[in-house]
Amino acid sequence: MHFEITEEMKKKIFVYAGSLSIAVAIAAFFFYFDRVIDILQFLLSIGFPFFLGIFLAFLLHKPSRWFEKKLFGSFKFSSKKKRLLSIIISFILFLCLIALFFGTIIPSLIDSAMQFSDNFTAYWDRLVTYVISLGSSWNVSVSSIEKALNETDVLNTITTTLTKYLPEIANYSYNLIRLVINLILAFVSAFYILLDKESLTMGLKELNYALFDKTTANFITAWTEDAKLVFEKYIVGSIIDSSIIGVSCYIGVSLLQIPYAPMIGFVVGITNVIPVFGPFIGAIPVIVLLLLIDPFYALVFAIFILVLQQIDGNVLKPIVLGDQLGISGFWILFSVTIGGGLAGVVGMFLGVPVFALIYAGVRDFSKARLEKKKIKVTEKKGTIS
Repeated sequence: MHFEITEEMKKKIFVYAGSLSIAVAIAAFFFYFDRVIDILQFLLSIGFPFFLGIFLAFLLHKPSRWFEKKLFGSFKFSSKKKRLLSIIISFILFLCLIALFFGTIIPSLIDSAMQFSDNFTAYWDRLVTYVISLGSSWNVSVSSIEKALNETDVLNTITTTLTKYLPEIANYSYNLIRLVINLILAFVSAFYILLDKESLTMGLKELNYALFDKTTANFITAWTEDAKLVFEKYIVGSIIDSSIIGVSCYIGVSLLQIPYAPMIGFVVGITNVIPVFGPFIGAIPVIVLLLLIDPFYALVFAIFILVLQQIDGNVLKPIVLGDQLGISGFWILFSVTIGGGLAGVVGMFLGVPVFALIYAGVRDFSKARLEKKKIKVTEKKGTIS
């Protein structure tokens, strides 16, 4: 008996086999979760310099392109020389910024940290006084509070922790050569990515269309273009925005004569890269510290940081970042929470653009499937025929 497989049957087999494979892959991922994480960490450790190189290429792509088009556009050089000079200038400026950071900001941070360490005992005594006063107003036993605070020797705990992990820090210092090599590889990778970006892009595009059918390849091409735009705009824009906020905070705190201005500006600038929770993560510890020094400082800083964040959210961020994510505030909150739970601070930062790309991919796929089925979904109640 002859059994013929029709095109419709082939499509169903393909869909069912694909669905089964995805289900098996998801089940295997959760069943062997620890092993999968170990493999991913191993691959990330090997590819770290190249991932860092891609990140540097993202950072330096726009500056090098600006130098190539605007600065050397009218010069009678070959296109290769223009690009080479543009990349070299971009790298030199980037290294100068790093040297400026380590040469000016780091010493100020060290001075602030040492000053804080010298005054730590006075701050701790003041905190004890505040807690005892608060406990008295709530009718809590003062003796039990004093006993609990006296047993909590924070300075001794910090010293013990540093002593405990000092051998590990010493062991990590032996990896300094490896770190230097990785950084060199990262810079070289970024240099070649910027130098040969068209050929690299064309090679990946040819591979994409060779592996997949035209419809799928078109979808992947459009999705990767969105990924490039979102990551380039979001990551670079977030760094620029946070740098402006950090410097503005440092200048404002200095003008208000609030102590530890370099440290406060640095903390606020670094935490500002985290969406939603970043301003709170940076501001709350600073306010608590200033409460121990002088409550008036804490009040002034709270008002200042509130005004600064309003300017950032309503003026600066729309200018620097624009509306590139295309997701609502709920999904931003969702992606930050999930990203933070999976990968900590880095996950909170990268969770938003990653989820935005997943969201865009699912949205475009659903739209294409609905168009193919000739279904138009509306907000009206009831089923759709």
